[in-house]
Amino acid sequence: MKDAVAGVVPWQDSFSRALDLEDIRAAWLAKCAHEYGQYYVENLNPWVSLAEIQQRQNMALALAERSAAGFSLPIQILPDVRSLLDLLERPGAVLSGRELQQITRVLHGQKHYASALREVNDTLTEWATDLEPSLPLLRHLQQALDDEGELLDAASAELSAIRRQLRQGRSEIQRFLQGFLRNPDWQDYWQDQLIVQRNDRYVLPLKTSHKGRIKAVVHDRSASGETLFVEPLTAVDLNNQLVQDRQAERLEQEKVLRALSAAVSQQVPSMRRALKYIGRLDGVRAGLELGKDYQGTLVQVDSRPAFDLHNLRHPLLCIQHPGQVVGNPLALGEVDHQLVITGPNTGGKTALLKALGLNHLMAYLGMPVAAEGRLGYFRQGFAVIGDAQDIQADLSTFSAQVSRLRRVLEQADQHSLVLLDELGNGTDPREGGALAQAVAEALLSAQACTVLTSHQEIMKRYALSRAAVALAGMGFDAERLAPTYRLQWGVGGASQGLTIARRVGMPETLVLRAEALYADDREDWERWEAQREGLLRAAQQAMDEAAQARMEADKSAKRLQRELDAARQDRERAAEQARNEWTQLLQNARSEVRKTIAALKSGRDTQAASAALEQLGMPFQMAEAVSVDFPAVGSKGLFLPLRQVTQIVRVDAARQRLQIQLRGKQVWIPLEQFRADSALEIPKEKGSTQYASPENHPWRLDLRGQLREDAWQALCRHVDGAMASGRQQIEVLHGKGNGVLAEMVREFANQDPRIIQWRMARPEQGGGGVSELELR
Repeated sequence: MKDAVAGVVPWQDSFSRALDLEDIRAAWLAKCAHEYGQYYVENLNPWVSLAEIQQRQNMALALAERSAAGFSLPIQILPDVRSLLDLLERPGAVLSGRELQQITRVLHGQKHYASALREVNDTLTEWATDLEPSLPLLRHLQQALDDEGELLDAASAELSAIRRQLRQGRSEIQRFLQGFLRNPDWQDYWQDQLIVQRNDRYVLPLKTSHKGRIKAVVHDRSASGETLFVEPLTAVDLNNQLVQDRQAERLEQEKVLRALSAAVSQQVPSMRRALKYIGRLDGVRAGLELGKDYQGTLVQVDSRPAFDLHNLRHPLLCIQHPGQVVGNPLALGEVDHQLVITGPNTGGKTALLKALGLNHLMAYLGMPVAAEGRLGYFRQGFAVIGDAQDIQADLSTFSAQVSRLRRVLEQADQHSLVLLDELGNGTDPREGGALAQAVAEALLSAQACTVLTSHQEIMKRYALSRAAVALAGMGFDAERLAPTYRLQWGVGGASQGLTIARRVGMPETLVLRAEALYADDREDWERWEAQREGLLRAAQQAMDEAAQARMEADKSAKRLQRELDAARQDRERAAEQARNEWTQLLQNARSEVRKTIAALKSGRDTQAASAALEQLGMPFQMAEAVSVDFPAVGSKGLFLPLRQVTQIVRVDAARQRLQIQLRGKQVWIPLEQFRADSALEIPKEKGSTQYASPENHPWRLDLRGQLREDAWQALCRHVDGAMASGRQQIEVLHGKGNGVLAEMVREFANQDPRIIQWRMARPEQGGGGVSELELR
């Protein structure tokens, strides 16, 4: 990717780099379908006239409306033929068949784009004429070339005749040579019964031991020396004719390719124009696709250097954290020309600053933006963001910032957007604050639309004392020690340094001393500001909760309505299916009854007729049968295949099956394999591990194979013994299995207050099959 778009001046490139425009451009390029779209995106410059910006936006709006109506542009991979078009502009240039096939694919693409543009009558429809390819040329190329770029017989009448003669010549010489291979007197002469080609001539594989038996010309010898590839003298004339026909074919192919290349060269100007339009269409389409990733919208760009935005977000953050980025309102240029944003570190000041500039650049490029409202048209943009120290130029962070500020002050005017981050940092706070205020005053005098962030106390006072300067702060939740990322207008965001220091464990005496020193130099208005910030935060939280509640209620109502509609449709489908089945069943029954009655009237076997009527009534009897009663969970009974007493764990009536406890495992069995019997007793399984006393047990309890209730009691006794012996840790072996015993151990650990922590053992100690419990 290019470092900067060709033709941009240094301040334009600096502004774009500071706002990460190239990251957006890289994501945009990835959405393009072909290189023509990528070329358009790579060479797009945001700093153009307002008319060009509005033209870009109108085109994006037209494509968006088409897409919403179901008329999308074709997304297809097109080969890059620009170098071939350059070659065709040279006199006498000839393209190969594969290269002409690439031209054919591009002409096909032009046709598809033109057809897509004609589907809707709007401002883009007129482009279809410029995109439409030369149909005679396209048909000629399709008739002359196959998909691999090889010339077809239909490419010319001469080529067709030559190839027909070639096929006849090949068949004739092969029949002639087959006669040699099939001659019974010469069967032992040949190494294989094959006809091969050497030096573009058909020859036979003769054994070296039979050399001289046949009059022939030797053309080659095998690697082993056992085979000679010979051409019988009687076949020389036939092979000579084939060679002449092949030469004629090559000459005719060159003639056809030259004619096709000449025809394409006549269309080079129109193809270049069409490819330019195709690239622009694909680039704009890709921009709209990228806009969906950050929920972007097409926003109007006002002719004035002023903006009024709502729900302003950083598009790259929206892509990385979908649905989690906080949107903010931001307006400037109408009444106020300058905005001072304060607040704690990592509170979102820099992200908001970048979001403002980046969304303006994206709108100038014709892309959707991560905001709503109205953007302004600025002829210049300046950004001093981040650490710009230059070791090679012997510049510190502060020196580099001052150097960049000097260039901004030299060029900024009333048509400029200026973004300054952490103005005045990097030196003595008093000196830095004084310099920051002086810079802000100079930019205010120049009427530049300026947004700056600062921690300096003097900048808060400056904003509150100037009529054309607005103050805002980034919200901070002191209880959670976390920023809210919400911009609060009219409020200076506190740095919250002492609050954070107390929360993270700074000694209380030191914090109290710092607060006393800070109080001596603090104005009363700041305390009121902090109180107002808390009230605003509480009000905003209440509004957010109310909005969330309304949103959840709407979602629940819509979900319930969808479920009701789905249930109604299912019920109607089931009823219709039942009616159809019963109608068919009754029709079949009536037919059978009529046959039976006819049989009775004819005096035939009445017993057989009665049996037929009884058989006919069975479906109705089955439909009236009472559903099978399933045993309840916990019921005891006999597993019939193994004659094993067991207990039901789960019931699946829909699939006619039961889950039972069998030999320490839980397995699913068909209903007919279980017979309930509450009088049976489940025997203790032999070999199952029982609880051992702390005196002779290594503090690892083995629960494998036990039922949940028995295992719970054993674990409880084990913990009792461990606590009595002063143990601080025990191990419980439950195995991996189906996870029932492991879940029981976790549940026990969460409920028993004597257990501090539960964790799985290390792999060498048993891993997921062993739990370690720490005791108080």
